[in-house]
Amino acid sequence: MNCLYRHDSARFTTRAWSVVFLAVATMLSVAPRSVAQTLQRGISVQLAPTSSAVPVPNADKQDALIITLTQEGTLFFGVEPVSAGALAEQLKARVSRGTNNLYLKADARAHYADVVKVLEAARTAGASGVTLLTGQPQATTPGTPLPPQGIEMEMARHSPATAK
Repeated sequence: MNCLYRHDSARFTTRAWSVVFLAVATMLSVAPRSVAQTLQRGISVQLAPTSSAVPVPNADKQDALIITLTQEGTLFFGVEPVSAGALAEQLKARVSRGTNNLYLKADARAHYADVVKVLEAARTAGASGVTLLTGQPQATTPGTPLPPQGIEMEMARHSPATAK
């Protein structure tokens, strides 16, 4: 407190800021750390709500293969727009690297025929499974990220046409 008696306000201010800095640093080091995962960038669509979906946290990994189908029928592979014809070729290049599961974020208002085109492209590319990402109807506390939920599908192989 000698600094108050000597009217040395610069020294007092420096000490006050030092105490504040130490208090904040101590609180931050003791506070519980957030374990929330970083969600990858993507295209936002209105997902269909379901009651039978399971958590699929792998959809949030950086190397996850995500195809997004908007209400208007626009396709995105990751965050890049892609045509329906080029989707199978791009999937072949990525699926052959070892990842066989795809995640489909289809808008709930998208046409069924557009979803079928995406599933056909996935089958053509050799994907072994597609997970249809769905909405999460349960209420959560604000700021709490939830892992994506979806319905896992196994891709059926076409059998050769039989002659009649």
